[in-house]
Amino acid sequence: MHGNDHKVLTAGFILLSIILVFVSIFLYGKKQQSLEVLKEMEIEFEQIDGQTQTVEAKFETLSAQQKDLLNKVDILEIEFGKIEQTNAAAKFEPLTEDTKYAYLTFDDGPSDNTVKILNFLKANNLKATFFVLEKKGKEDIYRRIVNEGHTLAVHSSTHEYEDIYQSVDTFLADINKLKDFIKETTGYDANILRFPGGSNNTVSHKYGGSDIMSKIIPAVTEAGYVYFDWNVDSSDASKGVQDTQVIINSVLGQCQYEKSPVILMHDSPAKTTTVEALPAIVEGLKQQGFVFKNLTAQTPPVQF
Repeated sequence: MHGNDHKVLTAGFILLSIILVFVSIFLYGKKQQSLEVLKEMEIEFEQIDGQTQTVEAKFETLSAQQKDLLNKVDILEIEFGKIEQTNAAAKFEPLTEDTKYAYLTFDDGPSDNTVKILNFLKANNLKATFFVLEKKGKEDIYRRIVNEGHTLAVHSSTHEYEDIYQSVDTFLADINKLKDFIKETTGYDANILRFPGGSNNTVSHKYGGSDIMSKIIPAVTEAGYVYFDWNVDSSDASKGVQDTQVIINSVLGQCQYEKSPVILMHDSPAKTTTVEALPAIVEGLKQQGFVFKNLTAQTPPVQF
């Protein structure tokens, strides 16, 4: 019996060992499956994280596009308003006096178009007025405007209607920032101003209330600025790239009814046809008896 018991124990031990081996193999397989599951989950989490980042990036892009579209809507409203403002300011009896001054003014530069305009003005010994924005990297153009005897004037640091027209303080902060930039860049103390959209624009009402301009205008005057609107609109901002002949006809047609036309044009990057129209505009105005001057604080202001 003792020998048989020993055999039974041995067989049991072997069987137990076999069972343990199979259990170990089973558990190892489960572990490997678990590791694979964990790895798959990590991959899925990484994919989800990547998708989240993509969604966030798309949201930021859409937000920026929305802001840009809103600003373009504001600009379109401004341009429609300019047509009404120009018509209201126009005189409809042609003038016959010999001495007449025309003021070429350009908004929203500087850009490469500004350089082309400056080249033309220099070649023809003409002076103009540039209502500029704050654009880093264009310092040489600001200095050239001043050095060649033109008027470097304040328009807006940012030209973002929803920001600058929130209050008197936000508007003053914007133009004073630009004024300081001009002073640091050129040494010139700019005190001529044109409001984005003109002094009686209505876009500002959406951001600062219907009486915002009646508050801003006296504050600007008290701060030492002289502001100018316009009485001739070139229509170069009525669409992205206006037809050259439309610009020429708009300016020459309106100027025949003005003794001192202050002509609204733009020298932003897209306004290539304004540059193209300039020679014909100057020649046509000379034929109408005009001489050209730049705006100064002593020029009788044209204001809406």
